[in-house]
Amino acid sequence: MTQMTMVGAPRRWDQRAVAVVKLSGTSTDLELFEAEIQARDWRMLSRRPSSDSTLQADGECRYTVEVRFPGSALRAATAAREHLEVVSDLLVLDLVVEAVQVVERAPVDLPVWYVYAPIPTGMVPPRSWAGRLRGRVSARFASAVGLRDTGRQVRAGSESEALALAARRLPGVPCASGGMAVRRSMGVPPPPPPSEWPRRRGAARRLAMMRFPALVALVCGAWVAGLWGAGVWALTPAVPFALGALAASFMIARWALPEVTGPRFLVAGLAGPVLAAAFGAFAVLTSPDKTIGLGVVLVGIAAGSIALTGVWLWVRQSRWGVTLPWLLPALLAFLPGLLPGLGLSQQALYLDAFGVDLEDVDIPAAMRLLAVLKLLVVSLIWLTAPAILGYMRHLHYMVANRWVGYSAAAFVTVYTLVAGVGTVGASATSAGREAVTAAAAGRAPSHYYGIKPEWVCVSPIREVSQIPVDGGVLDPAHAYLSLGDASGMAVLWDPHGNATLKVPLSTLRLVPVDAPRRPCA
Repeated sequence: MTQMTMVGAPRRWDQRAVAVVKLSGTSTDLELFEAEIQARDWRMLSRRPSSDSTLQADGECRYTVEVRFPGSALRAATAAREHLEVVSDLLVLDLVVEAVQVVERAPVDLPVWYVYAPIPTGMVPPRSWAGRLRGRVSARFASAVGLRDTGRQVRAGSESEALALAARRLPGVPCASGGMAVRRSMGVPPPPPPSEWPRRRGAARRLAMMRFPALVALVCGAWVAGLWGAGVWALTPAVPFALGALAASFMIARWALPEVTGPRFLVAGLAGPVLAAAFGAFAVLTSPDKTIGLGVVLVGIAAGSIALTGVWLWVRQSRWGVTLPWLLPALLAFLPGLLPGLGLSQQALYLDAFGVDLEDVDIPAAMRLLAVLKLLVVSLIWLTAPAILGYMRHLHYMVANRWVGYSAAAFVTVYTLVAGVGTVGASATSAGREAVTAAAAGRAPSHYYGIKPEWVCVSPIREVSQIPVDGGVLDPAHAYLSLGDASGMAVLWDPHGNATLKVPLSTLRLVPVDAPRRPCA
């Protein structure tokens, strides 16, 4: 049967399963089912209709179908059955999946042979023994390192099969003038017997599972380094996870490399978790602040890798027509940082604690951009929603009952959008309140994304009564907290009246002071 690929279908199939299906219905039902099988790029292996089936009456037909789909090997048999049941529900068919078995299509890893042109025979050998020895060594060296290779590689189980493939004529390739020979790479042992040939994708796929215990060990190493010295109880939570990562690593090493024993097996089991834990500890210990380093490892590396892996699993199984409706609403998380005029930026929330509008303080564009980037990074927690969809699809939990995954993703999307923006807003508001508290106590608040609070004494250029002041009365006898300026107007916060004054810069000079509680001269 000619196979057709549905437009927009995934190009990569991870799992294949053979299923025996009993379909009861008319010939129209059978045609609908066979057309759907062809459209999904599945294979029809056999078709056995019952002897009493007619075009008008209902009959039974048993199909053997190879179902192909992306996703994990876990629950693959259940996923194959559910894929067929989805087809039954879609076409409203009387279909029963009687048997299903996952089939592993792993090609044999045959030995690689290199084709080369041997030195022609019949050449007159040198008369001296040194010349003959030099000729033999040169010929052996040229053959061993590939100086006489023709560029063809063949994969065969024996040298005779490799020679037959080397002599086979290929389209567009000129025929060799002389005989061909084959060789293996230097230092490669002889090929094993056919019964012991490994699978080409087996070990690599299994070793890839080592990334999960390595990620757990990474977090454990960062946890121990960040909380070292905080007491035994602070380090206790990392112990069971570290032991579990080591046990999982050895299990994966035994599963992927069954022929490795002794010290090599010990190295294979310990290398991933130990190196990952060392890297996590190194990332924390080399950071300026252990808390920041621990947060970078836990949130930036661990959570980031988990979320991005889930998003990748989701995208690779989706079509753009399905992906874009989820990506476009997620961009709403970026809007608050792009609308500073509405009071949604971090600087606006910080200045609001002093009763100052964002337009009253001139903030460098670079610092505005930095604050926006922080908001965008924090807002990326919305990636949790498509990551959940990715993991559920990869583990085949969204084959039949998709509404469960979409409902969970919708809830997480709304929650993460609100939590991401709300966390940044709460942080900015808290920073503003802390700045007001520090200023009321006579301390200089820390800088905040381009806002540089500084205690100053005011030296009027003209009479104080002639200086226009917005927001209160200017008193040159005590210090003010300068929050910046914009359009020629200085913004001064009065700790005595807890009020903000706007004074033209052209009418006074601002002199920085270190002791704001002392009277100004």
